[in-house]
Amino acid sequence: MESVSQPADDFIGKSPPMLEVFQRLKKAACSPAPVFITGESGSGKELCARFVHANGGRAGGPFVAVNCAAIARELAESEFFGHEKGAFTGAAERRAGLVELAGGGTLFLDEICEMELSLQGKLLRFLETACYRPVGGGRERRADVRIISATNRDPQREVREGRFRADLFWRLHVLPVGLPPLRERGDDVIMLAEHFLSRFAREENRQPMTISSEAAELLMAHPWPGNVRELQNVMRQVVVFHEAPEVSAAMLRPLLVSGEEESPAPAGLRGVERAAIEEAIASCGGSIPRAARLLGVAPSTIYRKRRAWLAA
Repeated sequence: MESVSQPADDFIGKSPPMLEVFQRLKKAACSPAPVFITGESGSGKELCARFVHANGGRAGGPFVAVNCAAIARELAESEFFGHEKGAFTGAAERRAGLVELAGGGTLFLDEICEMELSLQGKLLRFLETACYRPVGGGRERRADVRIISATNRDPQREVREGRFRADLFWRLHVLPVGLPPLRERGDDVIMLAEHFLSRFAREENRQPMTISSEAAELLMAHPWPGNVRELQNVMRQVVVFHEAPEVSAAMLRPLLVSGEEESPAPAGLRGVERAAIEEAIASCGGSIPRAARLLGVAPSTIYRKRRAWLAA
């Protein structure tokens, strides 16, 4: 694989899944086609979209982001396509919509699967014709916009269950990019933690902090249900509430709130499970991320299990 540089300040990683993401983003940036980003909440989908915009042919144009889940149903059409003065009660003046504001640039539709079905049809027509009609308008307008969409849901399941139009999905899902959750990024967790510590120390006018080996083990073992956003918040709290040269495990434990607990293996299988994991680690030269890929589990799962074995 050719060398791939990280694409953005907070978008850091050297794990194989992230290197693959960086490759896809760079290739997508060179194309005018729609990009469809999937990934858990807090995993960095908007950073992906901003990178594609900044490194493509529309970098000089606007980048307009909208969370589709935050738009009131009764205002959705006006938000996207604008309205003319007097179009409805309270419309005291003409207002440009998102597609007009993003003209010549990129419109980022975050949480696209939350969009109302009625608006999905209007968006599809705009994508097919590049034309739209403001609410209360008498003539159509044109807008040159690149669309980047993102969702934390399974979009094909949304299509199967009738919540998302299949024709719109295939119009948007041209260049797919799947963003892995933080728990599957191996040592990227430590790289990101160090990056946030350094950044927040500057912002808070504090001395830089290093990460102890025990704290690093906790960071690697945590499942990060909130992904990079959660890690960012944890590091901010560490910097603000602690004046020490080193991040300790004691500082982190109260801050690392897990999601659903992993069900333990039945007693009769625990020995077999441990032997399989240790054999995989040994065959991978001691590399837990590589062993995790071999076993098809997240590295954090192996770190948690090893900690439990040591504590037993």
